Amino acid sequence: MFDLFKKDELDALKARIAEIEKENRRLSLLLEKKDEKTKKTVATKQEADRELNEARAKISSLTNEMQKLKKETFTGPNYRFSESLSRNRLDEVLFLLGSVQSRTSTLITVYLAWNDDLKSVSPDILTHIDSNTQYLIEKIESPTGKAIFYDTNQIVKLVMLPVFPLSHTGYSFNRRFDIEPLEKSLRGDKTLVIDTHAGETFIGIMEADTFVEHEVVRSSVMGKHSKGGWSQKRFQSLVEEDVKHHADKVRAALYPMIGKHKDTQQVIAGGEGKLIKMILEGYDYPVIIKSMDAIGKGNVDQVLREVMSVRWYGI
Repeated sequence: MFDLFKKDELDALKARIAEIEKENRRLSLLLEKKDEKTKKTVATKQEADRELNEARAKISSLTNEMQKLKKETFTGPNYRFSESLSRNRLDEVLFLLGSVQSRTSTLITVYLAWNDDLKSVSPDILTHIDSNTQYLIEKIESPTGKAIFYDTNQIVKLVMLPVFPLSHTGYSFNRRFDIEPLEKSLRGDKTLVIDTHAGETFIGIMEADTFVEHEVVRSSVMGKHSKGGWSQKRFQSLVEEDVKHHADKVRAALYPMIGKHKDTQQVIAGGEGKLIKMILEGYDYPVIIKSMDAIGKGNVDQVLREVMSVRWYGI
């Protein structure tokens, strides 16, 4: 029966890969059409460039997800699932975990700090966690640590990656799961959120699961070099100038925002790594990198959902 389950999981992953590849081809075709549009229509060039950049960002995101899913189709110990939980779904899952109770002590809870691994857990605890599960737990990379919920009866085997870093490693072996540290970690400290993409960057101060202040900074960043245009070297120079101008524009908006929120403790950032470094140059905050899409038409709720989502794994 377990082999059948693994086959179903493998088939589901392959279907997801096929779906992503199809979406990738569609976006690539759209990209080609937009490239043609920018050559023919000068009046709509800026809008076309923006759409091009969004399409490229989406293709990059889909390609990364496809590669990740392909890796998960390898034989050997594998995850039952791996997906993002919205805040509402997470609250439901935590409620269910908190209500679970066993007759004897069979429920293991482990909180690993962001810079710790399973070696930090007592051998008396680890001896009850099977080797395949330990292997899969260690495979997961997380800049914020891991919350592990494991039932020695093999009914519950879950790993969650908190939004905010866990500062201490701890564990328990009781009749109930200890969900309190994970719930506390969701509240977090005051946080600067940056979602930066070519020509469009969101900056905001988040506190108690909401943005107390935010701004979207936009500027023109040149699109892809095409045949018959400037030389590649000249074109690249112009692109770099645009990117630097955009970074400077974001920094100018960020400076007074940080000045009003000096108790900001950390940064959650997504988008283009080079831009993130340019924008945060001179600031000394811990930075948590998170996968985030370009903000759609100033949709602040979208950014908040992505920031507060939690990755979880079924083992």
